[in-house]
Order: sequence, then structure tokens, then C-alpha cells
Amino acid sequence: MSTRDIPNLLGLGRIILTPLLVWCLLRGDVAGIQGAIVLLALMAISDIIDGPLARRMGVVSPLGVFVDTISDKIFVAAAMLPMVERDLLPAWLVFAILTREFAVTGLRSHAAAAGVVIAARAWGKQKLTVTVTALIWRLVDVLAAPHADAGGAAGALALLASAWPVVLALALMWTIVSGLEYFWLARGLLLRPRSEA
Repeated sequence: MSTRDIPNLLGLGRIILTPLLVWCLLRGDVAGIQGAIVLLALMAISDIIDGPLARRMGVVSPLGVFVDTISDKIFVAAAMLPMVERDLLPAWLVFAILTREFAVTGLRSHAAAAGVVIAARAWGKQKLTVTVTALIWRLVDVLAAPHADAGGAAGALALLASAWPVVLALALMWTIVSGLEYFWLARGLLLRPRSEA
């Protein structure tokens, strides 16, 4: 193993740590939620840096692209599903986000089979950051809500954390717009006559 393996190890690390993230969320106590917040933040940061790091080091590979593409979907889905189970997120919203992920993944697979590469777009890259921010914000609200009447810094944090539905709405907007952007840009491929496909 060498430093050239670091980008791929970051992606694999996100996948390996996902069961721990799920366990923390299912615990539901303060320590579990705090652990989930830390894990989500670390996973998001590693997802942001591994691509640029691979390009800077000149080690971009099909395996690295694959791991980077699926690892963020795995850990975000793994975070949202236990949060639905614990009534921290509405199921319909998680369904909408996961549907977008399946649809875009299917679109990119279809394009790849036709010899077309659909590169990640700016909205798509930002979507992960906004979504993870919304998830962390919701978890902070769980920790801060009992102190809403405390006054001072604790009360201010609780008030700020209670705005999590706004951040979650932004995540949903980013999800929908980024998904529509992919399909709009691929419309020529999707509408291509069968004889040309």
C-alpha cells in the first residue's frame, strides 16, 4: 500500500464505516447521535477531497470512480433509513431522494452502455454537501431541542437547530433540480431512435 492508494481507501473507508453509522443512529441516545454527526461530517469531507486528491496525484482509475460514485449513495441512504425508523425524517422525502439516486445511476449506466460518459454536474456535486448538512442539522436539533427553554447559548442553538426543515427543503430542491439537469442533458440519448441506439 502506498500514498497513491489514499483516494481509493477514503472511498472504501466510507463504505466500511457505514454499518457503524447505522448503529449509532439506531442507538438513538446522545452518544449515538453525537457519533453519527461526527461520522457524517468525516464521510462528507472525505467524499469532497478524494476526487480532487486522485486527480492531483494522477491516480484516477475506473475502480476509484466506481467507489467514489457508490460510497456517497451508500452512506447517505444508510443514514436516512434509520432516521425514518426513528421518526426523524419523513419517509416520502427519503423516498424522493433515493428515487433520484436510482434514476440518475440508471441513466448513467444506460449512457455508459451507449459509449457516452455523463460527467458529474455542479448541482450534483453540491447535492451531497447540502443533503449531509441537512441530516447533521436534524441530528443537532435532536440534541438541542431539550434545551430550547434554557436561554443563553443553548437556547440560541436550539432555535437555530429548529430550522432544520428549511435546510431539508433545500436538500430536496437540490436533489430534484440536479436530477432533472442530468435527464435534460441526456435527452438526446434517451430520445434517440432505436436504429441509432
